[in-house]
Amino acid sequence: MITSFIESLYNKFDLIHAHRIRSYYSGKNIDLVIDVGSHKGEFINLVCSDDVPIYSIEPQFKIFCELKTNTSHKNVLEYFNFAVSSYDGVIDFYINNLSSTSSTVLTNEKSPWIKFKKLLTSTKSANKVETVKVFKLETLLASKLEGYNNILLKIDVEGAESQVLLGALNILKEKKIKYIQIEESNYDIYQNKNNINASEVLKQLNFILDKKIIFPLLNFSDLIYIRSDSQSLIIPKN
Repeated sequence: MITSFIESLYNKFDLIHAHRIRSYYSGKNIDLVIDVGSHKGEFINLVCSDDVPIYSIEPQFKIFCELKTNTSHKNVLEYFNFAVSSYDGVIDFYINNLSSTSSTVLTNEKSPWIKFKKLLTSTKSANKVETVKVFKLETLLASKLEGYNNILLKIDVEGAESQVLLGALNILKEKKIKYIQIEESNYDIYQNKNNINASEVLKQLNFILDKKIIFPLLNFSDLIYIRSDSQSLIIPKN
């Protein structure tokens, strides 16, 4: 009951946050969205235009079913019920009671934010562990991007962002993806499985940070990167 209330409260703040993100993308003429970590379709419904084509990826099966129902009116070309990482195979997926925080990365139980969340929900962070199929993004989509040249890649994978990027290097080098949006926690809430930072990967691929949009509860920010070697982009100065 408490968990449902907290998720409902988050959804209200999401409306405010999504409006600011949508305003940023206004006029950017994005021709395709790749939504990695779609959850229940919040980004698709609140940010994406109705006519923009979308590839949607969500590994939690129960949430995946809700996602398809919630976004049936949108232009989703294909849904993928897999996790995304730097390799093809299988991976442990930690299903948390707050489904939006489920991840392939274990939570840091010493984090003050995690302790606060557990106090509110009166439960452990991870409810169960499932073994799910995992693919590199380029395995899933490399053959599906022909004709698109102004793509937005949105990544919300709760601590595993760098692994998604490493599994998309060949796609990123083709320069079809012009915008990359990554959610970054403002607290140390996940155990670090590797020392690779997503921002360093993006820097090597000529992406620069253009906008940081802080969630109203201050617990995370959405970072929007743009390809710095694209002549078609007009970079707003804030």
